[in-house]
Amino acid sequence: MSDPEPDAIFRQRLLRVVAEKDRRFALVAAGIYLDQLARKYGLFRTGVPLKGIETGRTQA
Repeated sequence: MSDPEPDAIFRQRLLRVVAEKDRRFALVAAGIYLDQLARKYGLFRTGVPLKGIETGRTQA
């Protein structure tokens, strides 16, 4: 499996589909917050939701 996209590249892809009301948040969000917003639009850094990575959970 390849590494997930960095925030900057993922943000560019998200900004193509995000609604105007979410655009300002998409411009400043990072990490898990960017993932949560993208999930609302059906986008994932890896192309598909992966258990653990896309849910924002970390393994202890």
